[in-house]
Amino acid sequence: MAAGLAGLAVALLDHRPVLGWLVMALSVPMALAFAYFGRRRQLRLQLADRVLEATAPLLGLRSLDRRAVILRRWGKGCPGVPGEVLLHYAAGRPDSDLQWRTEILEAVQRRLLGTYTVGMVDHQRCVMRLEWQPPLEAAPAPPVLQQRAERAIAELIGTTAVVTDVVFDEDDLVAIEGHHQAGAKLAASGYRNRIERVVSTMLPGRWRAQWDLEADRFRFEVRPSFPSTVWTTPAAADASHDVLGAYDSVVIPYGVDEDGEVMVWRPAIDPNLMLVGSPGTGKTVAAHTILTQITGYGWPVWVVDGKSIEFLGFQDWPNVQIVGTTIPQQIAIIHRAWEVMERRYELITSGQARETDFEPLVLFLDEWADFRGNLMSWYVGVKVKGDPTKPLVLQEVSSIGRKGRTARVHLVFGTQRPDAEYFGGDMRDNFRMRISMGRLSPQGAMMMWENPVTGTSLPRGCRGRATTINDDNRAVEIQTYRTPDPRKTTPGSFEADLLDQLRPATVAHERLLIIEPTGEHDLDSGDVEDPTYTDFACATWVRASDRPDLDPVASRSHGAADGRSLASPMTVFGLTPQLAGRAGPRPQLRLVTPPAPRSSVPGWGDEDDAGAFAGYGFPTTLAARSLSAGDMVLVEEDDQQWGVLEDDPMEDLEDEGYLALSWRSDDDDCGVISVPSDASITVRRPVEFNDDVEDEGDGNR
Repeated sequence: MAAGLAGLAVALLDHRPVLGWLVMALSVPMALAFAYFGRRRQLRLQLADRVLEATAPLLGLRSLDRRAVILRRWGKGCPGVPGEVLLHYAAGRPDSDLQWRTEILEAVQRRLLGTYTVGMVDHQRCVMRLEWQPPLEAAPAPPVLQQRAERAIAELIGTTAVVTDVVFDEDDLVAIEGHHQAGAKLAASGYRNRIERVVSTMLPGRWRAQWDLEADRFRFEVRPSFPSTVWTTPAAADASHDVLGAYDSVVIPYGVDEDGEVMVWRPAIDPNLMLVGSPGTGKTVAAHTILTQITGYGWPVWVVDGKSIEFLGFQDWPNVQIVGTTIPQQIAIIHRAWEVMERRYELITSGQARETDFEPLVLFLDEWADFRGNLMSWYVGVKVKGDPTKPLVLQEVSSIGRKGRTARVHLVFGTQRPDAEYFGGDMRDNFRMRISMGRLSPQGAMMMWENPVTGTSLPRGCRGRATTINDDNRAVEIQTYRTPDPRKTTPGSFEADLLDQLRPATVAHERLLIIEPTGEHDLDSGDVEDPTYTDFACATWVRASDRPDLDPVASRSHGAADGRSLASPMTVFGLTPQLAGRAGPRPQLRLVTPPAPRSSVPGWGDEDDAGAFAGYGFPTTLAARSLSAGDMVLVEEDDQQWGVLEDDPMEDLEDEGYLALSWRSDDDDCGVISVPSDASITVRRPVEFNDDVEDEGDGNR
């Protein structure tokens, strides 16, 4: 047609030049168009022939028939990309076999240089339709931190690990989710813990893992941060409720974990609770929380105050029957609690009562080490011929720990350090409910949690931070509730208002007092014999309302004199005439060998006195490979910043020949440093305490 137009244009040039040139102009683009489309059709036919040749064996064709392969819905370009491929196959082909379909797809994609999917298979007509998939836009490269995390997960879990979701908070990576096909490998809890530790070491911040072993899914996320203070809340019940009927359902909340889950003590299940922590960790505050919660349920509470001043503010607290501040009072309290337990056992044996008839009694033994040291010194002065080497009250405490559950006599046991005597034999089972306040040494962590790492990196600058057991019987980090001390609370303050809410509305148990024995007159000589240990242990108890003259609450004066003057050395020595006798009796002088000072028990002294490195030795230089969890390392030399290793050094998955050290400071800062495997690190190692220190001191008294 283009040639005809060109001939017509030449003929018209002689007679009608304008029309001739117009026809000539039209013939040129028509010629070009015919050439282009002809060439494109030729190329498409060639492409279809190649697809036919590649797929003919798979389609089961006996001869090459162009009708078996049809390419249509072409895209723009020369020859373009077919949007649809129709394939006619022999009736005997396995058209339900996925492998057969996959082979056809691969053959077509190799020839058409595109991505196709099976859109339809007509089993009756023996036709398969393939549909073209447009190429996906190239996704931007993920952040370096994400790439590092994905490589670590792939190396730890295996090549089947696929990351499906990554969560950022601005520029900070906070969570990674995915799935895997390595269920058998991850079935071991130890291996899962190792993966969690490695991920936490390799990424900034403190990380944890959540595993869905049934669905083969995982989630790694940054641990939530703890609030600096969590105030306690009123008890769930008041003293007016049915104490006996609700005994099994009583829960005593004492703190929250990092997810805000409330940690509780169930006395009916775990009869005794142990609080361990050095001074300044918040141990006494946690004990105050437990006391206010228990009294809110209407249970009677007896307190042995090892330091004599920690529970003074609770002497007039509802349902706190007695607070023992002197050794004679304290041994009487323990002995009478033991008598209550033994009497209840006798009632069960004789058939006069059942366990459900007993009203629960809670005995607080606070600052056991101080109490025991003072007890042994005091016992030297009252021990008579025939008395045992050690006071019987020590055996009675152990007996209550073993047998108190049946008699519903419960122990809240507070001490500064996890001595082996409390965690050996059956004592470990008697104190399954435990709370360790503050940082532990690896040896202490092994005693408390049977794991040398648990609790060894808790920040000492965060008072009230502790380790405990959750409902899954797993050691977790918590923030214990904070309860004000009534003795130190200012009227009208927030703390005073909180105490008003915590105070039980009903007083179910009267306060009690102990009348200390004064000795007996010898009828023959007329002398007064000093009271013996048995006299103190079996001292007479009376209602506080019957003896106001002995009641410390009634007789305590508020602001009657200047405390500074009363506490001055001049008044203590009796050299201030106007205040003579008002400072109280002088303490009795005992010529006994003093117990080993706490400073000689490294790691468990008063942090205020020992400084930031209490419990750690002098700095030294060690190879990075020889470090272990619990060591304190110099993280930043210029700022002299130190941090405690949360885990043993691990191979840095990013840098071959390097170790990753995950650290945590006293202020709850954390991070990771990468050092060469053969590098030397400035370190302070924990100084383990000697379990025999206290026993040796007892023997010297």
